[in-house]
Amino acid sequence: MPRQSVRGLHRSATWRWIPAAGWLVFTLCLAWYFSAHANLQPQVDPGFFFSAHDPAYKVDNQIDAIFPDPPQIAIVATGDLRSPDYLRLTRELTDALLQIPGVTDVTSLTRGPKSPDEAMKSELWQHALIANREHSSFIMVTLNSKTDPGMVVHRAEALQARYDRPDFRLVMSGMPYVTDTLGRDLEQDLRTFSLAAICIFGAVLLVIFRSGWVLLGALIACADSGAATLLGAQWLHIPIGPLTANLATMVFVMTLSPMVYLTVNWKRVAQRNQAEHAAEPTWEAVHETITPSVWSSVCMLIGFLSLLLVPSTPMWHLGTAGALGAVLAFAGAYGIYPWFLRLAHASRATRRGTAMVAGVSGFFARPHVIIVVAIAAVGVIGALGLPRLNVDPPLTSYFKPGGAIRKGLDFVDRIGGSSPLKLVVEDANGQKLDSGAAYTHMAGLQQALEHDPDVANVFSMPVVLSEAKRHWYSFLIPTHKEVQALESPKYDEIGRQLLSPDHRRALVVLWMRESARHTPRAQLIADAQKTVSDEGFRTVMTGGTFNLLEQTRRLVTSSIISGILILIGIFTAMGLAFSRSVRVAAAMLACLALIAVAVRGWIAWAGMPLDFMTATAANLDLGLGVDAMIYLTLFARREGGGLNRWQPWAAACGHLWRSIASSLLILTCGFGVFLVSNFPPTRRFGLFVIVGSAIAAAAALFLFPWLATHLGGSQRRAHA
Repeated sequence: MPRQSVRGLHRSATWRWIPAAGWLVFTLCLAWYFSAHANLQPQVDPGFFFSAHDPAYKVDNQIDAIFPDPPQIAIVATGDLRSPDYLRLTRELTDALLQIPGVTDVTSLTRGPKSPDEAMKSELWQHALIANREHSSFIMVTLNSKTDPGMVVHRAEALQARYDRPDFRLVMSGMPYVTDTLGRDLEQDLRTFSLAAICIFGAVLLVIFRSGWVLLGALIACADSGAATLLGAQWLHIPIGPLTANLATMVFVMTLSPMVYLTVNWKRVAQRNQAEHAAEPTWEAVHETITPSVWSSVCMLIGFLSLLLVPSTPMWHLGTAGALGAVLAFAGAYGIYPWFLRLAHASRATRRGTAMVAGVSGFFARPHVIIVVAIAAVGVIGALGLPRLNVDPPLTSYFKPGGAIRKGLDFVDRIGGSSPLKLVVEDANGQKLDSGAAYTHMAGLQQALEHDPDVANVFSMPVVLSEAKRHWYSFLIPTHKEVQALESPKYDEIGRQLLSPDHRRALVVLWMRESARHTPRAQLIADAQKTVSDEGFRTVMTGGTFNLLEQTRRLVTSSIISGILILIGIFTAMGLAFSRSVRVAAAMLACLALIAVAVRGWIAWAGMPLDFMTATAANLDLGLGVDAMIYLTLFARREGGGLNRWQPWAAACGHLWRSIASSLLILTCGFGVFLVSNFPPTRRFGLFVIVGSAIAAAAALFLFPWLATHLGGSQRRAHA
C-alpha cells in the first residue's frame, strides 16, 4: 500500500476518536453541572393527587379560606385510657410535642378536657379525641402553616419511637406526615431506579452486543438525555413527584429503544460490508434506521402529550417532562451514540450462532395462525374483564401494605375514618345558624349523617356547642353569645373553623371509611347531600379529600377514554401516512385497540385499581406498541413487492425480531426496577408497562403482519 494511503488511514483513524472524546468531556461537564444544580428532592404537597386548575380543587381551597383548617398530625395512642401509666405517658408525650419548633398546639386527654374523666362524658371530646370504644385516644398536633412539616414529622417520629411500648401503642397519620413520608419514599425510589437503570441496562447491553464501545456510547447517550431532561423539567418548574420520580428511567428506555434497532442494523450492515470489502457501516445503518425512529419518537411524544388531557397535576408534570424527554432521547440516540458505534467492531457470528439465529428468524418469518388466535383470545378475555375494572380505589390502596403510612391510615380508618368529606351548608330558609332553634336543627342533621355506616365520625358546630351547654347555667346564656365566645382566641377560635363570619353557613366534616367501603364515592356523596336536603338545609359547597378523589376519578376516567381514542386515531392516521396502505392502517388500528383493551382488562382481572399511574402505563403502552409496527412497516416497504403480500412482512419479521425482543428485554429490565418501589402505584405502573409491552410485541410480530395481509380480502402470496 502506498505510504500516502497509510498516512490517510492513520489520520482517519485519529479523527474518528475526536467526536467520541468530545461527547465524553461534555458528559463530564454535564455531570458536574447536574450534581451542583439539580434539585432531586421530591416535593409532595397536600394536593399532589389533584390539579390546581380543577374546579373541585378550587372549591376546596375556597372552603379552607372561609373555614381555616391548620395542618395537623394525628397520633393515636392505644391502651387502657383510665390507667395511670397511660395518662402519664400521654401527658409526657403531649409536653414533649409542644416543645417542637413549629408546633402551635397539642390537644390530648391531658391537654384540652378539664380531666380525662370529664372527656369520657363529653360529646365534644368523644368526637374529637376518644375512639375505638374507649381503647384509643387521639393526640392532635397542630402545626404553623409556614413551618416545614418535615422537621416536625422527624421530631415527632423520634418521640413516637421513644414512647411506644406494648401498653401504649402509637400510630401516626395526618396529611403532613403522609406527604413527608411519601417524599422520602420517592427520593429513595429515584436513587434506586437511577442506579439500577445504569447497572441493569449496562449488563443487558453488554450481553446482547458484547462491545465495550457500544456499552459506553449507550450509557453516555442515556445519561446525557436523562440528566438534560431532569434539568429541563427543573427549569420548567416541574418538581420531582409521584410520577416524575420515574422520569430518568423512562428517558433511559426511550433512548435505548432506537439505539437497539440502530445497533442491530449496524451489525447486519457491518457483516455484509466485511464480506464485500465495503465502506464503514455506521452511517448506512443510521440512514436505514432514522426514518422509523423519527416516526416512533413522534408517536411517543404524542403519547406523553396526551397525558395533558387528564386534569391531574402529576399527569401534567409527567406529560410535559416526558415529551421533553422523548425529544432529548432521540437527540441522544442519533446525536451521541453513532460516534461511539463507529469505534466498535461487529463481532463475527459463529457457525452455531448463525444457524440458531437463522432458525429463529425462520420461525418469525412464517405466519402462525395459532399464535394469532391466542393473541386475539388475550384481547377477548381482557374485554370481558373491563366491567370489573376498579376506577374508584380506596385512598389506602396508594400506600404500601405494612408501611408506616398504610399502618397509620388503616388504623385511623377503622376507628375514626381516614378521608374527610366537607359539606358547607346553609338553612333552606336563609336563617342564621347561631340561635337556639338553629342549634337544635343542626343537631338533627348531625344525628342523621351519623346513621350512615360508611361515615365513621361527624364533626360540626352542635358537637362543639354541646360542651358549652353541659354547664347548669347554660340556659342563661343565649346561643349566639356562646358562638361568639367560641370564636374568641380564648377557645382557639374553633368557632371560625365551623361557622362563617356572617353565621349563615356552617361546615360539616364527615370522616369517611375507605378500607371497608363497597359503595362508590359518588353515591355516598349524593346520599350525604340528600340527607342535608331532607333535614331542611342546602349544600352550598362540597370539598375534602373524599370529594377530590371522586372528582379525580371521574375526570381521569373520562379523559383516559377520550385520550385513548384520540391516540389510537392519531396513530392510525400516521400509519396510513407512512405505509400508504388502508389495509396496514386498519391492521394497526385493530392491534392498538387490542393492546388498549387487553391491558385494562387484565388490570381488572388482576384485581388492581386503575389509579392515575396505572392509567398512565396504559397510555404509554400504545406508544410502545406502535413503535414496533412502524419499524416493521417501513422495513417491509423497503423490501418491495407490495404490503398485501406476505414476503416483505416475512423479511421484516425475520430481521427485526431481534430488535423487538431486545427492546422488550430492556423494557422488562428497566421498568422491572419499579417493582421494588415503596409506592404501590409505581409498582403497578412498572408491572403493567411490562405486561403491555409483551402484548404489544406479540401483537406487532404475529397479529399485525397477519392482519395486514388478510384484512379486506384474501391475500396474494408469492411463494418461492
